[in-house]
Amino acid sequence: MPLQRHDTSPVPRPSGLVPPAADLTGVTELRLHGVGGTTPEDLLGDAAPQHVSGDRIAGFYRTADLPDRHVEAYSWGGLTSRSGARVLWLLLFPFALANVAGWMCSPRTHQRPVLFRLHRAAVRWAALGLTLNLLLIVAMTGMELLGYQCGGQSGCADDAWPVRLLHHPLLADHPARRILAGALLPLAMVVLLAVLALRTIARYESTSPQAPPAANGPRGSAGERATPDLTEPAGLAQAATLAEAADLTEPADLPKAAGRGGSDRGRAARCGIGLADPGFWDGRRSALEQGYLHIAAGLAFVAIVLGHTVRESARTADAPVYAPALAQVALALAVLVLLGAAVVVAAERCPVAVPAVLLGAAVAAVCCAGWFAAGQPAYRQAFGYLPGMREVAGLALGGVSGTLLLVLAAVVPGGWRRGTFVVFGPFVALTLSVFALNVVLVSMMTRIAGITAEVSNRVHLPAGPTDRAEIYLYPVVGRLVPYLTLVPLGLILVFAGYELVCYWRAGAGRAQRERIRAWYREHSPRPETEPGWQRSTVAAEARGGRGFLRLWRNMLGRGWEARIARARRFARMPRDVDKLLTAIAVLCAILLVVLQVRYWAFGILPWGTQWTITVGSYLAATIPAMIILVLRRGWRNLHSRRRIGVLWDVLTFWPRAYHPLAPPSYAERAVPELQQRLCRIRDSGGRVVLAAHSQGTVLAAAALLQRENRPNGDMVALVTFGSPLSTLYGWAFPAYFGERALGRLTPTGGAPGVALHAWRNFYYRTDYIGGRVFPAGREPAEIDVELPDPVSNWHIHGQPAPVAARHSGYWVDPAVWRTVDDLAEAIAAARRLPRQSQAATLHEEA
Repeated sequence: MPLQRHDTSPVPRPSGLVPPAADLTGVTELRLHGVGGTTPEDLLGDAAPQHVSGDRIAGFYRTADLPDRHVEAYSWGGLTSRSGARVLWLLLFPFALANVAGWMCSPRTHQRPVLFRLHRAAVRWAALGLTLNLLLIVAMTGMELLGYQCGGQSGCADDAWPVRLLHHPLLADHPARRILAGALLPLAMVVLLAVLALRTIARYESTSPQAPPAANGPRGSAGERATPDLTEPAGLAQAATLAEAADLTEPADLPKAAGRGGSDRGRAARCGIGLADPGFWDGRRSALEQGYLHIAAGLAFVAIVLGHTVRESARTADAPVYAPALAQVALALAVLVLLGAAVVVAAERCPVAVPAVLLGAAVAAVCCAGWFAAGQPAYRQAFGYLPGMREVAGLALGGVSGTLLLVLAAVVPGGWRRGTFVVFGPFVALTLSVFALNVVLVSMMTRIAGITAEVSNRVHLPAGPTDRAEIYLYPVVGRLVPYLTLVPLGLILVFAGYELVCYWRAGAGRAQRERIRAWYREHSPRPETEPGWQRSTVAAEARGGRGFLRLWRNMLGRGWEARIARARRFARMPRDVDKLLTAIAVLCAILLVVLQVRYWAFGILPWGTQWTITVGSYLAATIPAMIILVLRRGWRNLHSRRRIGVLWDVLTFWPRAYHPLAPPSYAERAVPELQQRLCRIRDSGGRVVLAAHSQGTVLAAAALLQRENRPNGDMVALVTFGSPLSTLYGWAFPAYFGERALGRLTPTGGAPGVALHAWRNFYYRTDYIGGRVFPAGREPAEIDVELPDPVSNWHIHGQPAPVAARHSGYWVDPAVWRTVDDLAEAIAAARRLPRQSQAATLHEEA
């Protein structure tokens, strides 16, 4: 039962515990929260809101009703931050970056078929290479460090129970079997990734984006609208409208845009198809196909590593190789699976049987390689590194580097547009994902090896086994750690120093402080309530200090105006992060390619002194500990999970069309649920005012842009505040949230069936996330409204001075909610005029 915090008026009580029916007539104000998973109680200011639709993970809640005026909230935070298991998604952060990279293409690339196919293929190949990179490091840990090196030394891991089993008589004198036992680690990783992918697909991609057809309403069947008959004039007109909604420009694309059913549905990564595509959020089939291909490629890669290293180990020890045909069959099957996966993963359409066939062939390759390894006889293994692993690692890392260069070649022809990511967004995101994956896993590999025995990075190995157990890492691993840790750290420190200087100068600048003081003197009069107790921060700062003391205060930038100026400068800092990320990605990529080529091709180790190696090793060693700490805090504490969930609210918005093993897209459930709620309200004769904050504005725009999933004749007013539609999404994903796409929602000049009845977007200059939707000086100018922050410079004597509310102050800003009430009255009084198409239909029926 509703229990409002700021209202003591009684509400109708139901009999017993029977919940009252939710009235959908009149005007419904529907609130959407932003990142962090705000609770329904906080959204509605109600201690006990009524749950009217959805479930506890994501649902709609309502507070006390007024006649023909309802207030609801859509709470979707449970999709990203409410469950303790969600913190485990932090381990999939590199995969999430790789998936986001595919959506960062330029509008030119997105509209040109050849460029987009090259972009899609390059990003998906790089994503596949990232999966194999993960399995490579896990295989090196299990098969070489533990299975081959540690298992071959009697004094290694005597106290570690799982590894101690490698000293069992069935394994101790059989290096091939120990390598097979070590291969269980990458195989377990493949199974874990497969289980995570299948479970999340069933939970998040199961919501259909199409609303059910109304029984007697004017909306008609959503399925009939989604597949127009191109043989009839009406179907051609509907296809033309659909093509306009999808931002298609070529006449040849009309049949493709119209064919939402069939094989194209659920494939969001298509040329020229944006958020207006009614099947954009139906990613179940695409995620399953891509997931099968990644799992098949991963199994095939493990089969290659297992078969090749076992055969080379026997040859190096001059031991007989039993059943070499099994190794040949395993390697041949695995290579064919990898080639097939590379071809199919880049294609737009995939035959239904192909992923299953490739997965079956990959399982057969693993079985053949395992049979081959288990059948090898006992022999004395060669001292040192696992034979054959160096060649496999060189080919795998070379392939990853090659795909990154291909991504760079694919994004360059797409060009760059002012106001977007500084340069080459997909390349930067993928490069950072590769760095993050390798730094973390190499650190964990070193820590795991250190538990079993002493780890050595020596350049030249001893002639034979020593008195103490030692595990030898490749020298290049130890020498690369400083480059992967100290170089990014140095760039981060330089960037932080630059931003701190700019932050200090913003408050020390006299001109900026004078502009702030003049604005508040002109636009903020003394409040009429308690005039004798009102104090002005502007007046106090103008009188404060004399002579040298005042000069010193101005140089330091102290005072109320300086704090406001610095808050505005702080709000611009996130706009500079792309420069830092680009510098890290480009510089580290150049260093990594040069150092790898020098080592694997010419045998020259990277330069490094003892102190750089030591410092880099300590930094790398702290990474696993920090990850474990964050996971532990997030698992136990809801507030910590919500802070971690802020990252996922941005990274997991997009469908998993480029990397299927990334964390699931919450929007594939949230957007269809929001659309269905709008359709239910419309079919009940109601009208909606959407009040969305932060990430909620992105969900609202994604739901409203799809004409085919909105009811005909609906009347929706939109109020957005703290919106990252342009500052973040238009900046990073211009092909999907550009000015042209968002312009279809504008009340004047918008697309038919999509344009809103009204739209207001509020923003503060101190907001570090939100901002304008459209550039200043361009139409429609009436949408973006800047609000002062703080609202006033006046405060009660003895109370704290007003502070900048930044990103979260809109919920208590009276100007925002006055506009919400005004728009609710406007759409309640507005007449619903018939469309020309509806009038023609009525005329024909008459």
